[in-house]
Amino acid sequence: MRRQSVLNERQDLDLPMTPMIDVVFQLIIFFLCTTRFTPLEQVLPTPLDEAGGSRSVESLPPEVMNLTEVVIKLTDGQPVKITLNNRQMANFNELGVTLRAVARVRVDVPVVIDASFEVSMQDVIQTYDLCRKLGFQRIHLAAPQRS
Repeated sequence: MRRQSVLNERQDLDLPMTPMIDVVFQLIIFFLCTTRFTPLEQVLPTPLDEAGGSRSVESLPPEVMNLTEVVIKLTDGQPVKITLNNRQMANFNELGVTLRAVARVRVDVPVVIDASFEVSMQDVIQTYDLCRKLGFQRIHLAAPQRS
């Protein structure tokens, strides 16, 4: 008597791979659909004074409490003319001091940089970098109107 070959036994053990691959693709699609790509907010904004205690909302100036956005307008000139919420700034140093005062109270306020076509990109980037350095979280660039 002769034993059956080992090859015949192995052919009977083949598993179909198509259903397994289908399950893997279904899992990939499930995990992609349920994943959150936005970062979780871990810090609640609380205004603190220099001593470390929390500042009451009533002690904030009314123009800061009602501040909905900060608009920085850059217009052509030598040097560039800077306007912060309709208030003329002498240079980028004065703009930095004013923005630093706002950032101490509220960094969640949106900042809109509105530059005209004639303003150099260097001045726009310098303004954007200043806002990022001070900790503003929402900085937007406004598109100028074409005439």
